[in-house]
Amino acid sequence: MLQRLLGEFLKIDGVEQAMMMDDRGKLLSSVGPEGQLPPIEQAVELAVAALDAVQYHDQGDLHELWIEGDDQVLIDVLTPYRIVMLSGSSGNIARWRHSMDHLRPQLATTQEM
Repeated sequence: MLQRLLGEFLKIDGVEQAMMMDDRGKLLSSVGPEGQLPPIEQAVELAVAALDAVQYHDQGDLHELWIEGDDQVLIDVLTPYRIVMLSGSSGNIARWRHSMDHLRPQLATTQEM
């Protein structure tokens, strides 16, 4: 079920890889090009850096992180224990977020295999 839900993101223009990890950086599921490993280390480093910045400046909770440029990344903290990362090289990142909002209830409650 989780693979199918993450696969929905690949239908969005520009999304090349979708992955879900837990709060310890353990990969729960990933979909993307065959033979390509998901960028787990990059996702963990980005999430940790963003969390550190938010906590250092006492800005509350981190809910999402957008990175736009030649490569685009959207990291969304679905629950305190589930983090989704979408990555690609083009497309409208706001549409990525809209799709994330649409699938949020299912992604947050689907059991890991």
